[in-house]
Amino acid sequence: MHEAWTNHEVWGFECLHCEGSWDEEFQVRHSGDGHGNEAVVYWRQGQPCTTPWMDRSCPGCGSQNVKALSARDGMHDEVPIARSGSDVAMVFHLRHLHAW
Repeated sequence: MHEAWTNHEVWGFECLHCEGSWDEEFQVRHSGDGHGNEAVVYWRQGQPCTTPWMDRSCPGCGSQNVKALSARDGMHDEVPIARSGSDVAMVFHLRHLHAW
């Protein structure tokens, strides 16, 4: 059985012509083939579409001189707790053994 999952991404865009900005919501469907390969399909408003960084035009002026900003998905505001030295040492030991 192939592993598949979907996540929600909000991408920001800026028009470099009229300096307008807007956000677009995407559903991102990931599908693994069980051999480490992954296919990703972007959906917008229920329809498959190109990746967010390709073929965008400004809804205000129609210019295609658009800059895509990284996806924002509600990342946690908290700073993760730093790992202790023993955790880091264990990771290096496992990598040395090719166990991870």
